Amino acid sequence: MAKTDTYGSQSPKDAKFGAFKGVFTPSILTILGVIMYLRFGWVVGHGGLIGAVAVVILAHIISYTTGLSVSSIATNRTIKTGGDYYMISRSLGLPIGGAIGLALFFALALSTSLYIIGFTESFLESFHLENNLLNRRIVGSITCVVITVITFISTSLALRLQYFVLAAIGLSLVSLFFSESPSLPTGSVKLWFSQGSESFETVFAVFFPAVTGFTAGVAMSGDLRDPRKSIPRGTMIAITVGLIAYLAIPIFLSLKVDPETLKTDQMVWMQVARIPQLVIAGVFAATISSALGSILGAPRYLQALAMDGVVPKFLGKGYGVLNEPRVGTIATFLVAEAGILVGELDLIARIITMFFLTSYGFICLACGVQTWSGIASFRPDFKTPAWVSFLGAIVCLGIMFKLDTVAMVGATATMLLVYAVLQRRRFKVSPKDTWGGFWSAVVQKGLLHLHKRSADSKNWRPNAIVFAGEPSERQHLIHMARWIVQNRGLATYFYFIEGDILLESRRASRIEPSAREAVGQIFPEMLTQVAVASDVYEGIVNASQSYGLSGMKPNTVIMGWGEGSERPAEFTRLVRSLLALDHNLIFVEHDEHRSFGDHKTIDIWWGGLDRNGELMLLLAYLITSSATWSHARVRINVVVDTEDARQRAEASLLRIIKDSRVRADPNIIQKRTSEQTVPDYMAQLSKDADLVIMGLREPLADETDSFVAHVTRFIDRLGTVLLVRSSSRFEGASLLFDDE
Repeated sequence: MAKTDTYGSQSPKDAKFGAFKGVFTPSILTILGVIMYLRFGWVVGHGGLIGAVAVVILAHIISYTTGLSVSSIATNRTIKTGGDYYMISRSLGLPIGGAIGLALFFALALSTSLYIIGFTESFLESFHLENNLLNRRIVGSITCVVITVITFISTSLALRLQYFVLAAIGLSLVSLFFSESPSLPTGSVKLWFSQGSESFETVFAVFFPAVTGFTAGVAMSGDLRDPRKSIPRGTMIAITVGLIAYLAIPIFLSLKVDPETLKTDQMVWMQVARIPQLVIAGVFAATISSALGSILGAPRYLQALAMDGVVPKFLGKGYGVLNEPRVGTIATFLVAEAGILVGELDLIARIITMFFLTSYGFICLACGVQTWSGIASFRPDFKTPAWVSFLGAIVCLGIMFKLDTVAMVGATATMLLVYAVLQRRRFKVSPKDTWGGFWSAVVQKGLLHLHKRSADSKNWRPNAIVFAGEPSERQHLIHMARWIVQNRGLATYFYFIEGDILLESRRASRIEPSAREAVGQIFPEMLTQVAVASDVYEGIVNASQSYGLSGMKPNTVIMGWGEGSERPAEFTRLVRSLLALDHNLIFVEHDEHRSFGDHKTIDIWWGGLDRNGELMLLLAYLITSSATWSHARVRINVVVDTEDARQRAEASLLRIIKDSRVRADPNIIQKRTSEQTVPDYMAQLSKDADLVIMGLREPLADETDSFVAHVTRFIDRLGTVLLVRSSSRFEGASLLFDDE
């Protein structure tokens, strides 16, 4: 018995179909199928010679870009059962792949209906039977049962029949092109769409299923000897042969047959062919073989979906040496039979067009993303430029919109629903998709762009580093970072383990997942770093100057104030070092009893419109933009000596508040006695504030041992305080105020 892998396909040495038999033949037979015989004359009749050629070229832009994209993906990795679905799911992930895979299954299953309905129409016309809905349903249902039985007998048998079909189609084309029917008079050839003709969109929608046949070979990927070689060769040759045929036929038909006959006579080929019987044989053979190709391909999509757990496992059950998906064949039969009972070839053709355009767009997107991102794992032997793939995706989307906006929205909504359901599920098979490489490429190109251009103060975003220890003991710092940063910038939580890196590195690796989880419970978008440092303060300085990339360097440091530090002199030196690095500094003196209170009042103590003032005002705006502080009142407090100074300060603050568009109230305090100090006023007015923001001065030269104590005495009668020191690079005025 042949070996099969866990995905349900044969091992390469047991697969027996090559590029010609396994890819080209089923593809070209589906391309030169029911649409060519029964609807291409109608296309030429409505569109005229130039219109028909335009339809053909536009359709082949999609088939070529998709075929090239398929060829790139196929030559990069082994393509197993599932063809297009396998490519998309392994490139864009199972949720997207699953949604598209289901669409492809129904598209191919309904394609079986399309080809069988085409066969029944030609059968009824050829034998002069009434071509009504009942007869189409009866003949179509019988035909569907017969081809299903053939596929049950053997896939190889179904593929061997293709050679007879190929011969029949070839002879019918020879009979058409070497006919002796009279040519139309000069000037009577219709060139373009005219009044009374169907629209370009309608004609395109009916014709497009003709070029989708190139995926018939891709769908057989699990039964190919060497998919990486067979798919590109067979697919591109089939598309090219189909293009030549579809460019030649409209020239012939428009010169030989008048437009009205082309519009109304579905069997017009029989009128112009040298030997009409060869056309009948070609129609019968092409429609049946195309139906066989579709009923062979659709179950393999379903089998691949089942192997990945997207649909119930029993739908993917395989039988025999070739692991043939017979349960999937029965499911395909049921869908195809439903389409046959509808009985309208043009309606089914339009539905199939929408399904295939969606899947082709995603195939092109998958190839374009992988090529553009430059991920090392994408090294195809057959290289397709990224712009070609993206062009294909854009054209597919544009045509879907133009053909039927309502249908496009409906199809998109349905697939988004399937995607959302699959996104919530946990799959046993979890292939690595390319989105990581895509986002890496976006970040890389963005960083290079930022590196090359000078910083724009109006585009300033908070990029904060939070230095703290165990996350469970420093939750207030994480909360503060979340309120300030939110979704405007980046925030990174640094957890330093003090010790020898040779001894503590493994411990750091073990701790990092739990630290990331603890931080993520409060601020899911926060990055987490666990590092080892021989001295924590030294580690803070090193991280502050080296963490980040050019163009995305951190601009703000958030950490606890050193009131309880056992090394106040070292903490002062840390402050001086951070000031030298010129980041915005935010030290949080957290009141363990009151914490942030009711999040109702923020007091800013204003020392004048300097850089600290601008940063404090911006922080108040950022914090009150969060849901937690959205109802907080912001007071800007200023202490002055005289009534004249009070009036000037009030006028100045009102102007600042208006120009900055920050919701705040001015509060001017005039000193009553010289004995009262600023800390006294602060303690009196802000004793009930939930958060106090005030500026931090630089340590004096002789304050190494006393700086922490001096600052702490200044704020020790307050609740939770933010001590703020602005960077010299921080252009707060440009952020807060309109340019003059």
